[in-house]
Amino acid sequence: MENRYQNLISEFEENVRKLIAERKALKEENVILKANIERKQEDLMKAHKEILDLRNEYHLLQTAGGLSGSAENREFSRKHLIKIVQEIDKCLVLLNE
Repeated sequence: MENRYQNLISEFEENVRKLIAERKALKEENVILKANIERKQEDLMKAHKEILDLRNEYHLLQTAGGLSGSAENREFSRKHLIKIVQEIDKCLVLLNE
């Protein structure tokens, strides 16, 4: 009878040890996930700032292109804007990861 209780106590202690180990692993994972969230938020803020800067640059180029009437300047502005849009698309892809 005493052996039976001893087995139950041992099994209970083992289960408690497993729960403690799982809790510790989950706490460590939580810390890592929080760090990842913080890093992603920083990346998002950087990308958002870059988008705002690119939009500002776009408006400046649009104004400059409108002021200079030559076809060559308009083509240059168009190509430059395409590059800016591609950079924005890259930023959006990174944000979606």
